[in-house]
Amino acid sequence: MFLIPSPKHLDIKEGTLQLKRDTEIVLDYQCGFDDLNAAILLQDEIKQQLGFNLLINKSFDCNSNKVIITFKKTSGPKEAYSLTIDGNSIEICGATSIGIFYGVQTLRQLIRQNGALLPKLKIDDEPYFSNRGFYHDVTRGKVPTLKMLMELVDRASFYKINQLQLYIEHTFAFKGMSEIWMDKDPLTSEEILILDQYCNKRHVELIPSLSTFGHMYEVLRSKSFNEFCELENSEGEEYSFEHRMNSHTLDTTNEGSIKLVEKMLMQYIPLFSSNTFNICCDETFELGKGKSKARADEVGVGMLYVGFLNKVIDIVKKKGKRVMFWGDVILHHPELLSNISKDAICLNWDYNENAKEDGTKTITESGMEQYVCPGVWGWNQLVNKVDKGFENIKRMVAYGVKYGATGVLNTDWGDFGHINFLSTSIPGMAYAASLSWNPEGEKDFENVYKAISIIEYGDDSLKLVSLLNQLSKNQVVGWYELVEWKEHFKNDLDIKKSLRDLDWEKILEGYNLACEIEDKFTRLSNKVRINTFDLQEFIVSARAIQLVDSFFLNLLKNEYAMNEINTVFTPRDLAENLEVWFYDFTKIWRTRNKESELYRIRDIISYTCKYLRGIRLLAC
Repeated sequence: MFLIPSPKHLDIKEGTLQLKRDTEIVLDYQCGFDDLNAAILLQDEIKQQLGFNLLINKSFDCNSNKVIITFKKTSGPKEAYSLTIDGNSIEICGATSIGIFYGVQTLRQLIRQNGALLPKLKIDDEPYFSNRGFYHDVTRGKVPTLKMLMELVDRASFYKINQLQLYIEHTFAFKGMSEIWMDKDPLTSEEILILDQYCNKRHVELIPSLSTFGHMYEVLRSKSFNEFCELENSEGEEYSFEHRMNSHTLDTTNEGSIKLVEKMLMQYIPLFSSNTFNICCDETFELGKGKSKARADEVGVGMLYVGFLNKVIDIVKKKGKRVMFWGDVILHHPELLSNISKDAICLNWDYNENAKEDGTKTITESGMEQYVCPGVWGWNQLVNKVDKGFENIKRMVAYGVKYGATGVLNTDWGDFGHINFLSTSIPGMAYAASLSWNPEGEKDFENVYKAISIIEYGDDSLKLVSLLNQLSKNQVVGWYELVEWKEHFKNDLDIKKSLRDLDWEKILEGYNLACEIEDKFTRLSNKVRINTFDLQEFIVSARAIQLVDSFFLNLLKNEYAMNEINTVFTPRDLAENLEVWFYDFTKIWRTRNKESELYRIRDIISYTCKYLRGIRLLAC
């Protein structure tokens, strides 16, 4: 039996109980509309898995000669629940509707594995961390549809995640700022309001997150707002994925900078029912190096940072919201932690698979509240690196336990155009949800892969996620290298050297493995019966790895005269295969996402294909 998260107490008994067509879902008379929503969710699950539709009732007396599923209100912590399968009944108890909702998620997982014949058992369960979040990038190229965001809420709450944040730089339709979002398909105020309401139904807090200091590339390169950039001459420069990641910080010495931030906050804050707001303020790489250099030389870069940070905090606090901010910058100036508003929450991120505990310890010793923030390792990748993400998550959660963090915020970033699909982030999302609920839960990765395969995908072979991990581990070259080649190869000797040193035999080995795994994914099509569209994304991603591998084999042969290389495809054939793949990729993208910045990925693929056809022309 697999359960995600692992329950705090599980007692498996002898025997089974069979759900039947005349089984009823009966709500105790104290249950309300939230509990009815949970009952409908369970009803839908049973109909999907077993093919019959159970009636929902409400009663003072839940006794019956038939098999019944009862929801009851009891006393206890608000997120705790008990699930009992025994005799002729299934009983889910919780002090609140949240507890009952979580009991329903556990029952859904049991049904996915056992069908109508359920094991008799008793579960008593409650979370370790009261704050269990998922952070999803919707700004670096890909903006999901509202329907897809609702699906994300469903999938997150299924694993008892209770907070969701969406990362915004320029992908919200701010009034008076259409110049920066007109070609990005931004989220609208109406979509945010509807999503917030939907989150509430799934007991998920939608916490707003907005860049208010660093990472303002699109804003600060515009005609209207470039004057607030730390850098000179930031307007209208040629677009660069790498530059977008590493530049465009606000000039703290310009009074207009904080006014711009306030303008954005005043539009964004009212849309959310949450009492918390993430102002970001991370990676202010250029701070003190441009227009504010004189001031930085006078007071220090750390004080320059803290001064502006506190201004943003004050704006948000005046609207009754508690502030979160990313902790990377202040950890370079730990002596200044005491200068920050005392009730702020520090989001302590470290995405390294070998993450150390030093930052977590430092923040705890300062007395500031913190969340530990691991990542699912999808940035710059064609497929998320599953095992590296899992290792990072395991370490960061352990540090959170050791140093008394109040929450876990698991992050999902989409650097360099967000080419990786959300589906390849789901295993990491589920694993972090598991450990943030129960840090003593399953830590053997292969067992977790099996659990996610059956629970998330209905894959009775238990192989799907393990295959995804194998695919992700063998990305010798990928999207990052392709973008670096496109943006820097002509003028950067270091890039030329790093590409020349690539091991072409390992690239070829990775190509062959990606072909094998694509074939295995295809053969699993009749095994995967839940979230089936994810499998299509896996297949398209495996194909992408093959084609990018093939490109670099051609590149090495063409640029460095490595004639011993087997390039698999001729340059012209590879160009055509890439173009056909991209057509397929666009169909997958558009199923779950707005058009957003798909055109930027198209630009990379078009440039690559033009180069490949040039190889053929030279050969002629």
